[in-house]
Amino acid sequence: MGRQYGNGVGSVNIHGQKAPIVGNVCMDMVMVDVSQIDCKEGDGVVVFDAFITAEQLAESAQTISYELLTSLSQRIKRSIIEP
Repeated sequence: MGRQYGNGVGSVNIHGQKAPIVGNVCMDMVMVDVSQIDCKEGDGVVVFDAFITAEQLAESAQTISYELLTSLSQRIKRSIIEP
């Protein structure tokens, strides 16, 4: 994720709940507020899906989805789940 995310811009999905991005994006790490979500280290995080689309996330950071998708580090595990 680019540096334009963070400090209240954007969110991710953990166990079906929105977790807002907080702080600054650092290299290929991002911090999210999970204080209201029952989760533990190792749980899956959804960056975009049918509920938070790449277009919506890009719009919140004033960019385009292409920039968002091409800026994801190769070290991030990707899973595509068919509906």
